[in-house]
Amino acid sequence: MKTAFRRLTDEFRPYRAQLGVIFGLGLIISAIQPATVKISQQIIDGLQQKTDPAIFRWVPALLILVFAVSGLAKYFHNSIRRKLTEQVLQKLRSSLFRKFLLLPLRVVDRRKTGEMLASIQNDLSLIGSGIDTFCDLLKEPFTFLGLMGVAFYCDWRLSMATLLVAPLVAFSFSRSGSAVKRYSAKNLEYFAELMSLSQESLVGSRVIKVFRLEAVLLDKFRRIHDSYFKTIWKSIQVQELATPIVELIGAVLMAVVVYYGSYRIAAGELTAGGLVAFIIALGLAQMPIKQLNNAFLKIRAAEAAAERVYELLDVADSGLLRSGTTRKTEFVDKIEFRNVCLSYEEKVALDGISFEVRAGECIALVGHSGSGKTSLVNLLPRLYEVTRGNITIDGTDIRDIFLADLRGLISFVTQDTFLFNDTILENIRYGRPEASDSEVARAAELAHCLEFIEKSPKGFFTRIGDRGLCLSGGERQRVAIARAILKGSPILVLDEATSSLDSHSEQMVQSALDELMHDKTTFLVAHRFSTVRRADKIFVLEDGRVKENGTHENLLGQGGIYTGLFEIQASMGKDMNII
Repeated sequence: MKTAFRRLTDEFRPYRAQLGVIFGLGLIISAIQPATVKISQQIIDGLQQKTDPAIFRWVPALLILVFAVSGLAKYFHNSIRRKLTEQVLQKLRSSLFRKFLLLPLRVVDRRKTGEMLASIQNDLSLIGSGIDTFCDLLKEPFTFLGLMGVAFYCDWRLSMATLLVAPLVAFSFSRSGSAVKRYSAKNLEYFAELMSLSQESLVGSRVIKVFRLEAVLLDKFRRIHDSYFKTIWKSIQVQELATPIVELIGAVLMAVVVYYGSYRIAAGELTAGGLVAFIIALGLAQMPIKQLNNAFLKIRAAEAAAERVYELLDVADSGLLRSGTTRKTEFVDKIEFRNVCLSYEEKVALDGISFEVRAGECIALVGHSGSGKTSLVNLLPRLYEVTRGNITIDGTDIRDIFLADLRGLISFVTQDTFLFNDTILENIRYGRPEASDSEVARAAELAHCLEFIEKSPKGFFTRIGDRGLCLSGGERQRVAIARAILKGSPILVLDEATSSLDSHSEQMVQSALDELMHDKTTFLVAHRFSTVRRADKIFVLEDGRVKENGTHENLLGQGGIYTGLFEIQASMGKDMNII
């Protein structure tokens, strides 16, 4: 199996031409410093030996030419390098977001939202930094080799002596790189926890304020952040210690060179210009070593981030639903549940459910909380996969139907309505993105939305805030119903769509639901008895099994679970939800 680093390098395959240009420009930049050192040697030796002054007429022009070429090469090198970094990041970011959209709920339920958001934000930022510095690895080694070439030209004995410290520098690189990767992995874990806590605190701000949880959550945030800070500080210490170590090694080398070089000059074996050029070359050679060290540390941090990103992508790949190949855009006969079972990890949610629903029928699912009602309807659009048994639509197993077609046949309206931070118009249009404005307006009218839309500051173009919090509960429900009306699916699931509304809102929403349910095959989950009693069939669930079924009158006559639920509501003197 490929390592994260190998997989990250594979991301460069489509951009080999750009890498070639970056490499070529890097070679030009790498040649500049050795060239300037050699020119400096010529100037110093020329001054000492009092050579032809004509040399000083072409040297300035040569310097201008060298630095002009250097400037242009650096501009294009850096621009193309940064563009390449953004292109790779864009591909990874898009892949991550696509996986987020395709992740089955079974996978999403096991992961923290903040952790996934951290991957698309912080992890990719570290990867971008690593990719950016990776391009230094295509340039700095040649700068170092060029400068060492000048040093060898000046005095090969001194140059050989300086290379004796190479193993020490390599050992320093290895130790610091391993430590940075280890601390970076920890940093990313703590950052993901901070993101998750922050996201939960924003979404649950109302609960936090009502239950006075500010101090509790602040204390939790501080504890996580303290751990995050400690690992960040350790990582900083390792990174910042690497540079002084390299500089100290360089200083010791420089002292030895100066001491030994003076004897070489006295013996006439080395010119002053040669010694100065050697010292400059050796001094400048430290810079590419530092750059390589920094690049190495950033790449190690990027490798830790890449492991997290690819782990998430791999989980997504293994968990993706298999899409069937049978095309189906109409529902004409019946839906059949055959010995359907569903388990969440070790918990059995549904056990041996069997029944059928004819096209155009309205069935109700009732039962106590946790009896399996919502789990059952979630199986229809394959939000969760059947553990055992099968569900068929017009005789075709839903797992064999093209997934987009299957979900196109079904509309959902739930108690916990989700709306996007967008305009009312666009939230309704999400039901059928290609719908015209007039079709959206008609759906809004049928869902009784015009009452509050016309009072909104910008009408249909009013933004409704995160999760639609600028609207009341009843208004959000009606927008969701308008969205379902616009979608026009033949199968409708109403999951406690009116259970938390006041009487006025319920009346408006129920009127909209009546419009929505017209000519639809409808699954009603835990609605009030006034609605449930109108269903063609009622299935009573308990512990994941169908215990009773029949019409409202038949079930009341059996004196079973349904009768007990009805009597509970009757004793409370009002038409409450079936719990």
